[in-house]
Amino acid sequence: MSRRLGFFALAFGSGFAVLAIEIAGARLIAPVFGLSVVPWTAVIGVILAALALGSHLGGRLADAGRIPLWRVLVVASLTGALPVLGAGFPWLASEAFGFIPGAVVSALVLFAPPVLCLGAVVPYLVQADTEDLASVGRRAGDISAAATAGSIIGSFVTGFVLLPLMPLPTLLGLTAGALMVMAVASARMLGGRPNTGQTVAAVIGLPILGVLTSGLPSDTLHAEQTLHTSISVTERPWADGRMVRELWQNGGSSSAEYVESGRPAHLYATTSLAMIETRIEEVDHALVLGGAALSLPVALQEAHPGMEIDVVEIDPAVTRLAERYFAFGQQDRPGIRVHHDDARVFLRSGDARYDLVYLDVFDHLLTVPWTMVTEEALGEMRARTSPHGVFMANVLSPLEGDGTAFLTRFRTTLEAVFPASRIYLTDPSTDPGATQNLIVVGAESEAAFGDLDTAWELASVPASGRPLTDAWAPVESLQARVFMEGLRWR
Repeated sequence: MSRRLGFFALAFGSGFAVLAIEIAGARLIAPVFGLSVVPWTAVIGVILAALALGSHLGGRLADAGRIPLWRVLVVASLTGALPVLGAGFPWLASEAFGFIPGAVVSALVLFAPPVLCLGAVVPYLVQADTEDLASVGRRAGDISAAATAGSIIGSFVTGFVLLPLMPLPTLLGLTAGALMVMAVASARMLGGRPNTGQTVAAVIGLPILGVLTSGLPSDTLHAEQTLHTSISVTERPWADGRMVRELWQNGGSSSAEYVESGRPAHLYATTSLAMIETRIEEVDHALVLGGAALSLPVALQEAHPGMEIDVVEIDPAVTRLAERYFAFGQQDRPGIRVHHDDARVFLRSGDARYDLVYLDVFDHLLTVPWTMVTEEALGEMRARTSPHGVFMANVLSPLEGDGTAFLTRFRTTLEAVFPASRIYLTDPSTDPGATQNLIVVGAESEAAFGDLDTAWELASVPASGRPLTDAWAPVESLQARVFMEGLRWR
């Protein structure tokens, strides 16, 4: 019985490791490919393909009897260090192969090798656990159930506990070290003599390697993994020589402030402020969806001290960083109330009306969560906008080429919800083929735009296609065309 329990433990551990690699791996490539459906599809598809091929090959290797399971697990452990050593590979893959192929190649190189080996564990254990043909079905089911249970527990523990607890390289290094422990256990149960010195070196060295590669660059003040995102804070000089502190989420700069003044440094923020200041005295109550470092809400309140601002930010860790490193934390700001909630949930949770509803949510360099740009979502934002108020949003898109696919559909959706709408340029000198910040404005009537049409240039991209809806919003594939054409900023 104890031998069977050992088999179940090995199967459980293999399933746990697969999900740890999958979830942590998706976070590893997020700074390059985001966490939208595109990279998740690549990672999940590659993981499943590696498991299937590993199971196929593992059955044949087990029957041949020439390669013991402990050797397979040693290879799994050593290749499990690939994500630790190759964290820069996704950037190379993106440049060499493009957005979608680059995500697939990154998953193939970094995650497929260890998972391929782990896929062989169940066939080996089923063969070792089978004593006669009459019991093969039950025993195969038991081993498979143990592996599946490991995957289930691994998904919850990795996502809810391990990711927030430690840096990604440390987590992946510990996983690789644990696989070497499983190799030793396998040798004891099924026979074999792994080299003791090499095994001890791997069990100790792989986690240490993960810790050593978790160090922060010199310009990074803080970095961590949260339940929602990968975040960091940097301080470095920009092109004009001024020091800027930035909050990064999944590889994208979500907030930037000049260190000496605390004022927003991003062009979209300064342009939005200039637009709002034309009617600032009319904005007594504002709603900002997507708080990040709260640079925009702070600047709005400083421009109009009496303004009451509700900010919806899903990640409490981001707000803590705003308090610690950015202007928001330099003094008490009772007029700014931060709600840690999903934006759609917040919109449905009350009926307060706002003079300004500002949407500023991203899940990568330029991609927005699809749930925030559908006809239903914009309808909920319109319902929260006062009759004389305005809706504004910061979006990123080129103005020509196939990369405008999302913008044209979003414009159709905007026009389906708001009686009057505009899309303004933040910098008319930017190459139309380059990705740039655009300010979207929606209102109940044309009168709401006032002098905006004369002070800021309008984007010439027309509406096209059907509105995005909760039932059909292929936002990720539309925005992926920007990467497929070749992302550039100027």
